[in-house]
Amino acid sequence: MLGVFRHSRLLLHSNVSSSLGSVSLSGYGRNNRGVSLINRRIFGRYALVYLIDGNGRMQAGNLPTVKCRAGDLIFLYPEIPHGYGPGPGESWNEFYLCFDGLVFDLWRQKGLLNPDRPVQHLPRIRHWLAHLEAVVDRRIPDTPQGMLQRVCRLQQFLSDIAESQPAAEKRLPWLDEAKRLLMESPEPNLPAIARALGLSVETFRKNFARHTGHPPARYRAIRLINQARVLITERGLRNKEIAETLGFYDEFHFSRRFQSITGFSTREFRRTLRARDKTASKSSNSG
Repeated sequence: MLGVFRHSRLLLHSNVSSSLGSVSLSGYGRNNRGVSLINRRIFGRYALVYLIDGNGRMQAGNLPTVKCRAGDLIFLYPEIPHGYGPGPGESWNEFYLCFDGLVFDLWRQKGLLNPDRPVQHLPRIRHWLAHLEAVVDRRIPDTPQGMLQRVCRLQQFLSDIAESQPAAEKRLPWLDEAKRLLMESPEPNLPAIARALGLSVETFRKNFARHTGHPPARYRAIRLINQARVLITERGLRNKEIAETLGFYDEFHFSRRFQSITGFSTREFRRTLRARDKTASKSSNSG
């Protein structure tokens, strides 16, 4: 698949935005070294990295490190520290695309962009590259109207890859119900949830972890912290207000749990948001 491109090249660099969001940067990277898994990065925007050729690893937040291969699509989230790239003796050739905006925040709130599942495998590389290149087609004008067209094309791509996933990876009714029961109570009772699903506690734990990558309690904690991120980002709530809203014992319990899940404090998270807003404001003013 290395013949897809011979050199790194920039396809798009835009400071234009639309009412729904923006696609700001895109291109091909050949022989990239990626981002260190030790000194991980907080990017401040959404991004996707499509591994065209090569192998490597990826790690985000507190999720386990996963191996990557050609055809893997990696999603990066604005405030989640991450690292990715080739190991010793490996190569890494990619297509990358950076995006941001309210519509993608909504996709995330609805679970259609899921930080718990940052890597998807899309083996028809030429097929999916054509869809991604259509998002950054140079013939689209660099105007708010043109940017809206890019955002809509990216949403279509996200919808298409969701539909392309194998049946085993799509939503399961029992799993949807388990997630609902876990989130609807301040202190979920795992044996009661297992009984409601017609499963033993041990079978419930194993099946849930196999499909989500986390035991039930860990999954619930991650979801709560994801909700907290939204409350900080969109509503600017204080720790005490978030603790009351999401059912934590107090603001100190919330702060400790936030840091244990994300790897950084709520103060550091807010500082990153302010830095991102300043960067976006400068880009808007310069445009």
